[in-house]
Amino acid sequence: MADFLKDIRFALRTLTKNPGFATIGIVTLALGMAVNTTVFSFVNGFLLRPLPVPHPEQIAVLALKQASANGTYRFSYPTYEDLRNQTDSFSDVFAYRVSLGGLSLDHKSDHCLISRISNNYFSSLGVKPAYGRFILPTEGRTPGADPVLVLGHAYWRRRFAGDPNIVGQRVELNDHPFTVVGIAPREFHGTFSVMDMDAYVPFSAETGEDPDNPVEKIWTSRGYRSLTVMGRLKPGVTIKQAQASLHVVADRIAQAHPDTEKGMTVQLYPERLARPEPDAENPIPATSIAFMCLALLVLLVACFNIANVLLVRATIRQREMAIRAAMGASQGHLVRQYLTESLLLALLGGGAGLVLASWASGFLSSLSLGTDLPLRFDFRPDARVYLFAFAAVLSAGLFVGMMPALRAARANVSAVLHEGGRGSSSGPRRQFARSVLAVEQVAGSLVLLIVAGLFIRSLDKAEKMNLGFNPDHVLDLAVDVQQMGYKEPRAREAYRDIDNRIRALPGVESVAEAFTVPMGYVGADDRIWIEEHPYAAGQQPPEVSYNQVTPSYFDTLQMPVLRGRKFSDADSEKAPPVAIINETMAKKFWPNEDALGKHFGTKGANGPFMEVVGIVQEAKYQSLAEDPRAFYYVPFEQSYNSLRTIHVRTTVPPESLALQIQSVIHEAVPDVPITQVKTMNEALEGANGFFLFRFGAQLTSTMGLLGLLLAVVGIYSVVSCAATQRTQEIGIRVAMGAFPQDILKMVLRQGLTVVGIGLTLGLALALAGTRALSGLIVGIKPTDPLTFAVVVCLLTAIALFACWVPAHRATRIDPLEALRYE
Repeated sequence: MADFLKDIRFALRTLTKNPGFATIGIVTLALGMAVNTTVFSFVNGFLLRPLPVPHPEQIAVLALKQASANGTYRFSYPTYEDLRNQTDSFSDVFAYRVSLGGLSLDHKSDHCLISRISNNYFSSLGVKPAYGRFILPTEGRTPGADPVLVLGHAYWRRRFAGDPNIVGQRVELNDHPFTVVGIAPREFHGTFSVMDMDAYVPFSAETGEDPDNPVEKIWTSRGYRSLTVMGRLKPGVTIKQAQASLHVVADRIAQAHPDTEKGMTVQLYPERLARPEPDAENPIPATSIAFMCLALLVLLVACFNIANVLLVRATIRQREMAIRAAMGASQGHLVRQYLTESLLLALLGGGAGLVLASWASGFLSSLSLGTDLPLRFDFRPDARVYLFAFAAVLSAGLFVGMMPALRAARANVSAVLHEGGRGSSSGPRRQFARSVLAVEQVAGSLVLLIVAGLFIRSLDKAEKMNLGFNPDHVLDLAVDVQQMGYKEPRAREAYRDIDNRIRALPGVESVAEAFTVPMGYVGADDRIWIEEHPYAAGQQPPEVSYNQVTPSYFDTLQMPVLRGRKFSDADSEKAPPVAIINETMAKKFWPNEDALGKHFGTKGANGPFMEVVGIVQEAKYQSLAEDPRAFYYVPFEQSYNSLRTIHVRTTVPPESLALQIQSVIHEAVPDVPITQVKTMNEALEGANGFFLFRFGAQLTSTMGLLGLLLAVVGIYSVVSCAATQRTQEIGIRVAMGAFPQDILKMVLRQGLTVVGIGLTLGLALALAGTRALSGLIVGIKPTDPLTFAVVVCLLTAIALFACWVPAHRATRIDPLEALRYE
């Protein structure tokens, strides 16, 4: 321990005597560590941080698959009950469903995110209430009964100022009375990973959120699949064992209910790998690995840079180390001293990087994602992040210190002392080692710059993409008059009044209403039956996304109807049901046929059916990266929904009319909550829109610029050091009549060789590695030749300049001074 403390004191004195080197080393490692820790904080927040429940490793998520359809599905309530009663690998099976609702108290209403839950939800998770109680085992068993509600902790503090006396009070959810029975604990936010639930209600309670599907129907219908099912494994039971048990249960259910469950299988996922939804093709794990690899590449380039500098310092200090060895210092002691210095440097850099990463993670956690919904992204450092940072610091310190330490230990003490101060003992082997490190820096920098270029090009393509609608000069506002107690007839009249009032405002071109907005956070889908093409027995009808809109929707969003007609006021509640479909739906369900005039329905094989009256252009519905998908529209008059987004197209900047529009809405419906007030372009900056593309471009650009800076420093140091070591040789050449351009070529040759090898290696790595990014970019291929060519030319030009500066300086060496150089 005493020797170790001496080594630390000596390392501190060494760094203090060389503040320039210490500063460069600390800053370089701090930047590399900051990038790595920030990216790891993201991965930790999305995938690694466990649910705040006892034994979270026992929690698994179930997903339904059927042989007749692609993808995974949620479960119906009867199927959930079958799984709960028949599986023996779980201590319990529970379920939930996320929905939206209006929660009111004292004439003040909020638009809330609600978890509809099974009565064993909290008990299975092992969560304890902060105040009051949760749902009792005797509750939630009878459809329409037990209208009790548990408030989420964050919403309770935000809406009720943390008043525990709210427990026992009556509130209204979608104009239905509920009693608040408890408050969820602070650390529990629900089981949908990116959302912070505002409230929890049992499945049995009627909330009125879907008039076409009351609780009594959901309780018995195997066709209404809306539940996410989870289970807690029994102690000692593995995922593989539980999966085998589920296969048996699924076969049993499929045989008992062939009309709806034929070909059914149940897939089991660990909870961490099922975020936010269980999906075998979930891109989050692969995306996390890709970005962690890029971050580690930044740290490697930083380590190569520091290792290069330490090799130079080892050359300078070789006489000092030889003297210490001659005085009795062992090789192990010399190695330990070098490693102590490098570890101390890494610890200082890592500490500074952790401070930067903590700030960056907190800043990114607070970013707005274009919605008023309680999204929750918690990237703040925790024990796993600190452990990762410590491991990275330790690895970096050993990496950058090992090579110079071993070279110092293997040095010939007698030769070094006899050579005096000339420093020639470094020889070509040390220069070769520095050149290899520089090659690796160039290669790593090229990969980082190519990835950054691909993301920048992808963002550019996304911004120029044809969305299928025009978001310019459109203001969005979300309203739900049901929160004010308006029943359907009164609500329909209220929305007509709102439309007329907004349309009368100066600067308003058109007004439309819709349930969902393109690339928003709320969607709707339903199973469909095609009248002209009945499904075979046991074949499951596919689910297709849809939107409920007013007749002016297509004009307001400037979505061209390619064939047929738009909705009109004649498509009323009592008129024959109609729908407008997109091109993909027409081709998918009526191939080689004219889809106009065809019929489909959502209630069952026997109808009722809607007539296809129009075919609209393709658009982006859920994300920019999605492939063309079937989609249809139905008129609000024939498919009522109280929650609506009002789209207002204006001839003036839309934000300038926001206050006026809100004012006339309140004139029509006093005190109704108005949320999501933003231009449509602002709404498209959310997580399903441009945010991830913009964030990816910014993050990879930061990594690329750091890699470029470090590579340039590395190239410069190698060429400069090589020129310095050949000072006497250059002096002799000049004295013998060599021209400056000859000296310039001689020095440049070595630097350009390093750059050329690094570019070749980097291109090979980039061609192999960028294929993993195919799911993260749009509009271009991962091997986009333009991106590769531009980045190679850019890096070559900058590297050439980094070589030219020390080479040009070498041409100005005075032969007399050079001959006296030691």
